[in-house]
Amino acid sequence: MRPFLLVFFLLIFTASAFGQTLPPDLIHAGYNWDVARKQRLPISKEEAELPAIILRDFTSIEYYYDKARKDMRLFATEHRIVRVNSSDGIERFNKIVVPVLETGAPVDIKARTISPRGEVHEVKAADMKELKDQEGGRGFRVFAVDGVEKGSEVEYFYTRERRFNHFGSEVLQTDIAARDVVFELISPEALTFEAHVYNGPAVKPDTTMTGHRALRLSLKSVPGLRDEAFANVPAQRMRVEYKLAYIASKGQVRQFTWADASQYLYRNMTELGKDDVKAVAKVLAAAKLPTSGPLPERIMAAENYVKLNFNLEEGASSALSQVVATHNAPEAGFTHLLAAIYRTLGIDFEVVVTSGREAAPFDGSFDTWNYLDHFALYFPATGQYLAPGRPEYRYGMLPADWTAGSGLFIKGVKLGNIESAVGKVKEIPALTAEQSPQNIDATVIFAPDLSSSTVQLRQTMGGYPALQIQPFWALIPEAKRTEIMQQLQKGVVADATNFQKMTVRNVERGISPLEKPFIIEGQLDSPSLLDKAGPRYLFKIGTLLGPQTELYQKEERQFDVENDNNRRYLRTIRFDVPAGYTVRNLNDLNVDVKAGADAAKPDYDFHSSYVQQGQTVTVTVDENYRQIRWPKADFEAFRAVVNASANWNKVVLVLDKKS
Repeated sequence: MRPFLLVFFLLIFTASAFGQTLPPDLIHAGYNWDVARKQRLPISKEEAELPAIILRDFTSIEYYYDKARKDMRLFATEHRIVRVNSSDGIERFNKIVVPVLETGAPVDIKARTISPRGEVHEVKAADMKELKDQEGGRGFRVFAVDGVEKGSEVEYFYTRERRFNHFGSEVLQTDIAARDVVFELISPEALTFEAHVYNGPAVKPDTTMTGHRALRLSLKSVPGLRDEAFANVPAQRMRVEYKLAYIASKGQVRQFTWADASQYLYRNMTELGKDDVKAVAKVLAAAKLPTSGPLPERIMAAENYVKLNFNLEEGASSALSQVVATHNAPEAGFTHLLAAIYRTLGIDFEVVVTSGREAAPFDGSFDTWNYLDHFALYFPATGQYLAPGRPEYRYGMLPADWTAGSGLFIKGVKLGNIESAVGKVKEIPALTAEQSPQNIDATVIFAPDLSSSTVQLRQTMGGYPALQIQPFWALIPEAKRTEIMQQLQKGVVADATNFQKMTVRNVERGISPLEKPFIIEGQLDSPSLLDKAGPRYLFKIGTLLGPQTELYQKEERQFDVENDNNRRYLRTIRFDVPAGYTVRNLNDLNVDVKAGADAAKPDYDFHSSYVQQGQTVTVTVDENYRQIRWPKADFEAFRAVVNASANWNKVVLVLDKKS
């Protein structure tokens, strides 16, 4: 539950303290497994080769009206049967992890195992060993299941109370293949829920439950998903999103629309009470922000002050009086404070709310507020974005997984003396490849006796690559900086030694990697960049690209390509051919691989070439990824570009002694 939404929900349904017993009239109050079953369920020969397979995966979500309390409650019943066929399968399924409420609401749980010999061992809740999870036991109860061996079935079910919410999401697919997958959503007749299934068939109304509304999805089998390079696998899982759409007492008025969200969120992000006004005035007095000058500079000045003087703390209060008093704020608090500052300075903006595309990309066609996860600000006058609650980001950049997708753009409007808001779902563009460079400039100097090589190396990282190090450099202890600089240079020259003249540039706090990239440069020696092979020498020039991804998968491609962000790699490598030698295979440096309809500016490309002037050879390698997504139907074209880089990484120039 998002804290800023909870208050709004309570205006419709007030949930009192959770009780200590499960209501006896829940639909699945008497749920049980097949008590007569003593043998394992049959599986195929192919399924027996898997580490594990789920033979039943049942999830029931029930919205329950408690007549005694006169409020709504939410319960979940879940039932799993898992055949474990290997040590890995046992390790994964010999524990039962049950999310629980902090109030200690009860969990009705049963578990048993059925051995390959047909031995049934039931583990009652009272006998279960409750373990601490890695977070210290908060939010989960973890039970160990003893007696699990290869070929066993682990079966368990439980009913638990959940925190009340008008929206929800259930994942129906994992990396483990499953059979008999069932999802159902039950509610009183007065409440109409809608659900949307992603990467799977639609839910259907279940008319068999008298006195209730129900939605149901039943599948004979769901395949397991395997990991795949250059793919957003979690977002491809079959999942169901659901929301409360209609309440009988309110007629055919749709609930929790984007319009409702827009007005509610804008009000929460912009309204100021008396104490808030004082708090903002205190910040402005301390910040001494410019009130004139170029708009981008004014925007950045306010952002920089807030992000350098306030700490991100998700557990902190978002009330501005508390934010300013403690200098701690959650993401919503940062947004509220910066919104108040920009309004005071007369800078127009829109509030943007979205979800990350790594697991559940924002879908504007289904208005569940489950997607309202992250706040951004959009400035119409400049066309740029800002991530208020992300201290390492600066104006012009959002986290990559917030981009290349949709978001809810909320704009304030005035109707006479009344201020309101309107929202519209629009695209959030990704940064261009040129805005996220990761460049290498290397000059290689061979020792006179060709026993070693010296490399003058400069790395330039802007945009997203720079975010890995640039925002944090000022916080790194001085004693650790030399070690980190050496590690960064070893990322290009793995066997580097004798580091000299090491420097970094553009590492001041609050700097933007879009304006000033992170630069590290220095000189180092490489014992193995040049190898002797009889009368000739081998120059492993390809290794100066640094490690490269190889994309040689044998399985059929599952998903479309999805990159984290667009990016560019530009490398320049110089060396002098040693006196008395020639290079046999300079043409191996020429590569040109493209993907995309426009040959002049392809979506992806790898291009390398060389120029020789006298003994000096200058090599240029330019690699670009200009689109976030690419269809799997044309996967081979994308793979050719990726593998061109991997292949170039193996290029070795042969230096022959002149006869």
